Amino acid sequence: MTASESSADKFGITARLFNLVSQMPKGRQLLLLKQLLGQKVSSRLYKLIVDMTEAQQIVLLEQMGHAPAVESAVNTLHLDESDTSMREQPRKPCLISASYKIHDHTYKSYILDISIGGVFIESSAKFPVGKDVLLRFLLLNQQQPFTLSGKIAWSSSRGFGVKFENIDVHQSDRLKSFIAQKE
Repeated sequence: MTASESSADKFGITARLFNLVSQMPKGRQLLLLKQLLGQKVSSRLYKLIVDMTEAQQIVLLEQMGHAPAVESAVNTLHLDESDTSMREQPRKPCLISASYKIHDHTYKSYILDISIGGVFIESSAKFPVGKDVLLRFLLLNQQQPFTLSGKIAWSSSRGFGVKFENIDVHQSDRLKSFIAQKE
C-alpha cells in the first residue's frame, strides 16, 4: 500500500467516524469523550477555556448560568474594520476536515466554525490577510463536497478566517441547512 493510499484510507475512516459521532446522542458523545480522554477531562476543558477569547469565555459563563462579574467592554465598529461581535451571519462551531490551497501549496486542517460568509480554519501557519484561498470540504450527511474560493480576512496564532467569495445560491442553501441543524 502506498503512502497516498494509506492517507486516503485514513481520511475515509476519519470521515466515517465523524459521521458516526455526529449521529450519536449527546450523552453517548460525552461518554465516548470521557473514554478517549480517561482522567484528563478536566485538563482538556481547562485548555479549551484558556484557548478561548475573552468574549467566548463570557458567552460560556452565560451559557453555564453564571453571568460575568465584570461588564464586558463595549465594542465599536469602524468602517474600515470588521468585528466578530458584529457579524452579519450566525456561526456554527464544528470540526470539519478540509483541504485548502494558498500560494500554489495545498494544506490540510480543520474548520472549527462556519457561516454562510466564511470559516475559521485551525492552523499554526501564518498567512497574510488578503491572500486567495481555494477551500474544499465535505459536510456531514451531505454527498457533494464544497469547493469555495475566498480571501484570508484575518490571521492569528490559532488559525485564520476565510471570507467566501462568489458563493452560489445552491451552496448557500446547503450551508444554511447545515448551520441550522441542531446537534
